[in-house]
Amino acid sequence: MDTLKRSVRAYSNLHVPGPKPNLFIFSTPRSGSTWLMELIRTQPGFKSCEEPLNLRNPEVRRYLGLSQWQQLYEPQAAEILERYFAGFCQGNLRFMNGNPLNRYNRLITHRIVFKILHGGEDRIAWFAEKFNGRSVLLLRHPLAVTISREAFPRLEAMLTTNFQTHFTAEQLAEAQLILHKGNTLQKGVLSWCLQNSVALNQINQNSLVLTYEQLVLEPEPLLHQLAKTASLSKPEWMIASLRQPSNSYRKSDPETRKILAAEQADKRQLMVSKWRKKVDNTTGAAAMEILKLFNLELYSFENDLP
Repeated sequence: MDTLKRSVRAYSNLHVPGPKPNLFIFSTPRSGSTWLMELIRTQPGFKSCEEPLNLRNPEVRRYLGLSQWQQLYEPQAAEILERYFAGFCQGNLRFMNGNPLNRYNRLITHRIVFKILHGGEDRIAWFAEKFNGRSVLLLRHPLAVTISREAFPRLEAMLTTNFQTHFTAEQLAEAQLILHKGNTLQKGVLSWCLQNSVALNQINQNSLVLTYEQLVLEPEPLLHQLAKTASLSKPEWMIASLRQPSNSYRKSDPETRKILAAEQADKRQLMVSKWRKKVDNTTGAAAMEILKLFNLELYSFENDLP
């Protein structure tokens, strides 16, 4: 049955690359990336490619030819990644096609929105340059992200490979202490810092930084800005789809599902602050001190918003 499903997905779409740019969403898990990806899928000519670097997926390991997180940061990874993503962009690699029953599935597409959560944060500019792309870095408060996650699979890889060259000796020493002696909250915030401090240094004229909080509270100006940067012709279609929960809806807690289902616009603030109920002040504030080590001032414990 799984083989049949994969075959149906593989042949449910013909991708013919067009002149307009592809879009690469880089983010951490549980930051609203699926929601943003689905909003972009409303745009003419798009299909999606969800988590093409998630090595926990056996199909990704098979087609990418890598099986360990550490391999994503080895020098030879550049050639492997270029060949792999060229396969998607040229329409030759189809194993990650979306569900053909999805309302936005198209038989013929010309652009791809990639959602990349695991790896690639050190190559954001490279992706845009190599694959006729625009890149979006989507951020969310590190405590909200950490509390919602179940694992931090690349934490050790980021500290034991060439990726560590992005950091100072002091940062690496403190990070190693947290890796081996820190609590779960500290490890999650550390993972967030390692990933996003490098990603932020990759931002250029072909990139855009957005935040989950902004997407929830002030979505319309954000989506118009995104449409301008990424040459999206129908921003009004994204705006019309705002109140539809994403495919990761099933992972949301009951409180979030209630707000999304009821379209309670007056309670949007709750969407960005409800994480505070799940962490005590002392533990949360201590974990947020890690951001100072990496000179990340975008978020703080005291404020829900960036």
